[in-house]
Amino acid sequence: MNRADQGRSLLQQWESSKPGNFYEDDAYLRAALARRVDRERLARFAPALRQAGEDSAGPISRAAFTLDRPEHLPRVEPWSRTGERTDEVVFHPAHHEVGRLVWRSGILAALGEPGGMTPHAALTYLFGLNSEVPHLCSIACTAGLVKAIQRAGSDFMRREWLPRLLDPDYDRRWHASQFVTEIQGGSDVGANACVARPVADRPGVWRLSGEKWFCSNVSADLYAVSARPEGAREGTGGVALFVVPRRLEDGRPNGVLIRRLKNKLGTRTLPTVELDFEGALAWQLGELQEGFRLLIGIIINTSRLHVAIGTSAMMRRAWVEAWHYARLREAFGRRLVEFPAVRAQLAEMRVLGTAGLALTLFAASAEDQLRLAGAHAEDDAVFRTAVNLAKFICSIDAGLVVHHAIEILGGNGTIEDFSPLPRLWRDVPVQESWEGPHNTLVAQVLRDGLRAKLHDPLLARAQDLLLGVRRPELAATRERALGALDELRGSLAGLLRRGPDAAALHIRGLVTRMARVTQVALLLDDAQADGGACPWLGAAADLLLRRFTLPGWDPLADPDYERLIATVLEA
Repeated sequence: MNRADQGRSLLQQWESSKPGNFYEDDAYLRAALARRVDRERLARFAPALRQAGEDSAGPISRAAFTLDRPEHLPRVEPWSRTGERTDEVVFHPAHHEVGRLVWRSGILAALGEPGGMTPHAALTYLFGLNSEVPHLCSIACTAGLVKAIQRAGSDFMRREWLPRLLDPDYDRRWHASQFVTEIQGGSDVGANACVARPVADRPGVWRLSGEKWFCSNVSADLYAVSARPEGAREGTGGVALFVVPRRLEDGRPNGVLIRRLKNKLGTRTLPTVELDFEGALAWQLGELQEGFRLLIGIIINTSRLHVAIGTSAMMRRAWVEAWHYARLREAFGRRLVEFPAVRAQLAEMRVLGTAGLALTLFAASAEDQLRLAGAHAEDDAVFRTAVNLAKFICSIDAGLVVHHAIEILGGNGTIEDFSPLPRLWRDVPVQESWEGPHNTLVAQVLRDGLRAKLHDPLLARAQDLLLGVRRPELAATRERALGALDELRGSLAGLLRRGPDAAALHIRGLVTRMARVTQVALLLDDAQADGGACPWLGAAADLLLRRFTLPGWDPLADPDYERLIATVLEA
């Protein structure tokens, strides 16, 4: 065999070596679910999880390449053949083929009963190994509206809309979106100017007029929309929450006019538009005065958690591509996995992806526990802080992990039809911006800390997890983590005593350390409970602590660095 044929043979081996089922391939996911979902519920969802893993690794992965081609992207047909304004979004047939596979998993039906958020998150994660898919925005927005209707919806919404939003039949189901951003405000929802006017003799029904600047999943059946009732006060206190059907009962457009599709950097298969509401009929969701609280506490927090899920999945897919490539690809007479610099990158990728999933599943299971106890998740400080930390740190880490994978694949990693990595790389910045960019999340953590020290309960939970670690081989890592936690608490206390501007200047670094200490605690807790499925978890926690948490750590001066990398890379 000549050298060219040998190189091509190795690439073919790489392609065939990749997993045919993302669920069966992910030992950590299975172990984490066994800890966070009760046995009976997990047994019910296990067939769907296995099928989702197979679908995601097979037909959905193949379709994702097809759908992301420029000639196959969604387009808007503004007019019907008879000249009526329709603003219809037209998709490639593979879009609907993928949708049927995603919905049949019961990914949204899982939310029909308390305790279903963690299985829902796991299914989302499995499909998210293909990034946007392109249905994960629809899944996230529908999940948010489902929860908001369950929490504060009218009898009409619960009777007419909720069953359709939970329906696992793709061709029959309804799905949702959420339109908040306006051109003058961005993340500043208090600057919203879209106006709501009550409809005479129809309590709870309004007409919305105004524009929205960033409207993803515009083909949805129902839109959750922020608007200011006419005469309401300025700021977030005057913002109410409404649900706008895209079409009226007779099928005509409901005063929703699409201006143009956004030509986005990433998530190109997801139609994002600018649009105008011109007297669109809208139904009030909850009391007017609690609109902003419902919007942020339920709908936006749900989407933030989904961003964390999606970016954790992107990290896992980047690891899968790079890990299998490095074990087969040869350069200078050696396999890539034998080069120390490549090994260090692969170890970082595995650690960050696993830590992201650990924090995300922790937040999802916290929501489940609260709902099962009859409490509102948006009122809980641990859940609120964990969601913000997960969205923040996972979307940051995804950029590094995907970039590492592209570097390991070299020039091949930049080719759109060679691997999914270019698509993941373009999608990461979009995920970072969705539902609040990093500075918005950091500012919210700071406000929560200044107002009521809402970070304290999560740090206390991390401490409890660390104190529960008893295995002798984990003791040194646990003690270093406890020391880092104490130092973090002192730094936070000192920062919060400063003025708001001084605190804002430095809070981002401390929020990052909050996320890292929490992730280390979760990984050590998992390592403590591990029965042999993931023997590398303790080393992963230790490497995460040293490499990404401890200030001033120098790998050159650490004699354990090479050993940690080797242990993390154990299959």
